[in-house]
Amino acid sequence: MKSVENQMGMKNVEQIRNPELEAFMEAEHKLTPLSPDLLIQNYRAAADPVEQIYLSTPYDESSLRVRCVYSPEGPVYTATRKGRGEMEGKALKRPEMNIAISPEAFAFYQSLDFPKVQKFRTQLVEGVTVDFYDDTKEPVIVEVEHEDPTERARLIEYMQSENKNTLLDRSDDPSLTNEAIAHRVSGKEKLQSSESLEAFTHRVLGEMIAQYATGKKQVVVGLTGMSGSGKSTVARALQERLTNLFGEAYRPLIVSTDDYHFGKKKLEAVHGAPYVDWDAAHTYNTPELAFDLAKLAEGYPMIKRYFDFDSEEAVFDEELPLSPFIIVEGIYAGSKDLEAVRDLHFDLPTSIATSVDWDLHRMANRANRAFPTAEDRFRHQIEVAIPAFLRLERPSRKGFSASTRPLAERAFMLGRYAELESVTR
Repeated sequence: MKSVENQMGMKNVEQIRNPELEAFMEAEHKLTPLSPDLLIQNYRAAADPVEQIYLSTPYDESSLRVRCVYSPEGPVYTATRKGRGEMEGKALKRPEMNIAISPEAFAFYQSLDFPKVQKFRTQLVEGVTVDFYDDTKEPVIVEVEHEDPTERARLIEYMQSENKNTLLDRSDDPSLTNEAIAHRVSGKEKLQSSESLEAFTHRVLGEMIAQYATGKKQVVVGLTGMSGSGKSTVARALQERLTNLFGEAYRPLIVSTDDYHFGKKKLEAVHGAPYVDWDAAHTYNTPELAFDLAKLAEGYPMIKRYFDFDSEEAVFDEELPLSPFIIVEGIYAGSKDLEAVRDLHFDLPTSIATSVDWDLHRMANRANRAFPTAEDRFRHQIEVAIPAFLRLERPSRKGFSASTRPLAERAFMLGRYAELESVTR
């Protein structure tokens, strides 16, 4: 069974590839000694402390980490996204993106319960490093990285000669990635999302129908997730399922909190220019969204709006048809401003790393003034968007829908029976 991330990834990423993410490809060999004593004796004393914190799991499509190297000149803070890559010859070749980040961003992730690895690293020559892990059960790892295969071969030969030909090439061993080691030493190596897109959609759908089956005139469900988490994909799947079950009269309206963006002019007038705080709650007019949803429940139509990435302003469009089901998707779909009009709320199970990955791929079609490059967007994700998402106050779970799940099952029976009736007539 494929995870939510993998299924959405096939739909989103295969359609939109961002060449910026493939611009730098690393080719590396990982070598481990039969006995670490010689490496420890020769290089351990000169090594710098390193702390790496992983926002990804080995099951994600890409590896995502933040790192601090405590060098003699002072700490160096970076974030890195690496693709899984593939073996080319005996080297692992994969795309890599590195950016500098602030000490404050690193400290934020350091304060949370993410898998981390602590080690000491020595750079012997350009392209050759040796890692000694705090957890001595982990092997000493020699990493040889160079884009020129001839130079890589020369460096490997040099290291073998220095270590009496005792180094084993284990570049194809996924258990030796720092990400895998971080999860192993943190006791989180089994951390994985197992819910499929179909199961997640079915679960949300059942609760929406359960609410409606009790006699509600309008059911509003919020779907919260980071940019790139697949909120739109899930919303469209729910729309399709409900329409197929009950007909066009029950086709849900899909509204995004992004549609209620205040727009560049207003935000800069209030908060100063240039405005870059795109993931802050005050960027979006959720009180107006709540007002529109309340009026919709009274039978007044909503006007469709969307955010234009070129003008960076909200654009108003056509009048939306009435529907008993409303899907509100967005990072602020769980906003307290919507509490009075929202019946259900769900967090998408898509991981942080996968969300960032898909969001960066979409940058090929979404580059704007604030984020002209994928690196700019990546820095914003690490510094602003992910912390904002992790700090969100989630709505309390309502027990009402749990007690009405049997009604949802019966509603499904009615839906299937109606389909059967239409076929036999």
